[in-house]
Amino acid sequence: MDPLSQTIALLRPRGLLWKQLEARGPWAARFPSHTGAAFCLIESGRCTFGYPGRDQRELSDGDFVFLAAPPVWSLQTGADVAPVDFTRPNTPTDFHAHQVGTNDAGPLLRLLGGHFRFDDTNIALGRRVLPDIVAINAADPAAARLQGVLDAIAYEARSQRPGRALALDRLLELLLVEVIRNDGSWTSEMRPGLLAGLADPRLALALNAVHAEVKRSWTVAQLADIAGMSRSVFADRFARIVGLAPIDYLTEWRMAIAKDMLRAGEARLAEVAFECGYQSTSAFSTAFARSVGCPPSRFADLQRSGVAASPLTPRSGIEAGQPD
Repeated sequence: MDPLSQTIALLRPRGLLWKQLEARGPWAARFPSHTGAAFCLIESGRCTFGYPGRDQRELSDGDFVFLAAPPVWSLQTGADVAPVDFTRPNTPTDFHAHQVGTNDAGPLLRLLGGHFRFDDTNIALGRRVLPDIVAINAADPAAARLQGVLDAIAYEARSQRPGRALALDRLLELLLVEVIRNDGSWTSEMRPGLLAGLADPRLALALNAVHAEVKRSWTVAQLADIAGMSRSVFADRFARIVGLAPIDYLTEWRMAIAKDMLRAGEARLAEVAFECGYQSTSAFSTAFARSVGCPPSRFADLQRSGVAASPLTPRSGIEAGQPD
């Protein structure tokens, strides 16, 4: 499995809820903050998208917007219209359209909006890998692929067929793949992170090696050799493009795997340590406590008791205007 697929698998997207919105005339709708992810697809019509700390953006037929841990955001057509708070769907099968605006004969806007959550275990990983906003224009080839994914999601969400929950989870993973592949669609530049590293042919060799052999006792020199670069040039390039020093990235990925194994509760501590590349439980426990903030045994106890890690908090307006 490639690095991006492994990362999305650990995020475990699930719990899809969505609803249709229909509007005519001057209107404004305000959407609540969310600790997971939200998205909307403009099925027909035009409106203005508003997000704290960002310039407004015009959306029209076929445009798609994805938001990770968004603060309160808005859509509108009327500049001086008091916004209506959008009601979140309460069930996966709440398909009644939410009506806003007036009943005049003006242009009809129809959009599909939804949200879903991530497993709290590796929510910090999600904060690093997920772009805060991705906007995909209808003319972009990615829009057709997303439309296909959304059509499949709609079919599964409306059905009660066997395997529905699993199908929806896998489709949400596919949605995230397309979203992350289009990181930079808002700012025209890719931010530092895993996808930026994979887009660099030489760094991609090192990243694939780390993910393929996470147990190996990697050194910066070994990874630089795989990338065909000097140690110093590789270390500088990796930190600048991926956003972490090579060994820090390796440690973060190992801890993500460890937390997922501890969440499952099916492996002994020694097994978790071994799978994450540590030769002793003491070395693993020290690294885990330094990285996560508590010993692995305590983390496992919290998982069993249902006390999750801190969720992905909605981005503030100030933070949203800054690159990650």
